[in-house]
Amino acid sequence: MITRSTVVKTAGRALFFAALLVGAASGAEANTLSIEARCDQSAGSRYDSTRNKAFAPVVLEDIQIGAALSACREAYNAGRSARMAFQLARALERAGQDLDAMKLYAEAAALGNTVAMVNYGAMLGKRGDPAAEFSHYKKAAEMGDVLGAYNLGVAYRDGIGTAINGAEAARWFDKAAAAGDETAAFNLGVLLDDGSLVDEDNARAAAFYKLSAKGGSIDAMINLGLMLESGEGIEQDLTAAAGYFKQAADQGDSYGKLKFGLMQQSGTGIVKNIEQAVNSLVAAFEMRDVDLEVILRDQPEQLSADARLAIKQVLAKRDLIDEAGNAEIDPITLGAIEKHYAKK
Repeated sequence: MITRSTVVKTAGRALFFAALLVGAASGAEANTLSIEARCDQSAGSRYDSTRNKAFAPVVLEDIQIGAALSACREAYNAGRSARMAFQLARALERAGQDLDAMKLYAEAAALGNTVAMVNYGAMLGKRGDPAAEFSHYKKAAEMGDVLGAYNLGVAYRDGIGTAINGAEAARWFDKAAAAGDETAAFNLGVLLDDGSLVDEDNARAAAFYKLSAKGGSIDAMINLGLMLESGEGIEQDLTAAAGYFKQAADQGDSYGKLKFGLMQQSGTGIVKNIEQAVNSLVAAFEMRDVDLEVILRDQPEQLSADARLAIKQVLAKRDLIDEAGNAEIDPITLGAIEKHYAKK
């Protein structure tokens, strides 16, 4: 089963909620906004339950530093509320001013902003204090913060500032998943699927993967597709498996493109379509999907002659081989494939 990186998150990173598209003020309207509203508009986090929902939330990486720092500094100095402190901290973090950001996260956390507790805890952890990191996640989670619950689950799973405890990890992932966190649902599915920290339960794992996939998790789409393909934990359904692989492929996932292409070329679960299969497999190759590299090296017969020839044509176009006159994956072609995958 493929399981992908699921690490601690801070507000503005590794998004897990469906986008909340509420009307942000236009440039003309922005001129009439209060300074607090301008800070809300430029640095509000979707994870902050106190956020001004008149404006769409802003991902950390999308914060416009100049506008956010200007508005949030003025708003913070005017009232020093928890929300303004938190949002100014986000703008400072975006600007790379981590020490100043930490001070304001700590201040906002002391004023009861639970997302600030999570972000402050994460920054403390980066600076070598996992015990403090854990305690901030725990406090935020116990106060009902979804991001805190997710991060507390990660802490129990990975032993961050505490002993590894699969049951507690599952409990907190479950709480976050129930509140709409698809990454937590995916992580809980992995715990149940893997069975090393909690009792293995493939049926429940599939249910949580399905919940997570519905929320947009590509990793969950892949894992659920694999379970449906093999009949692991749920009834085998090749058509449904192909559908989940296609969803992942449409989101730009290389492994999804590989799996969907393989099913297209064989007609497994879907109508056979060699032309579209070749397009999917070449796309996975161009994205340097590592599983495809293994197939090309060890089991090239899994690919149709058309797919192998198309991949060789890519190599020839990039001058990694002289020509693509046949579909054979010979030693020269394998060397070119290695160069293709080694290229950054």
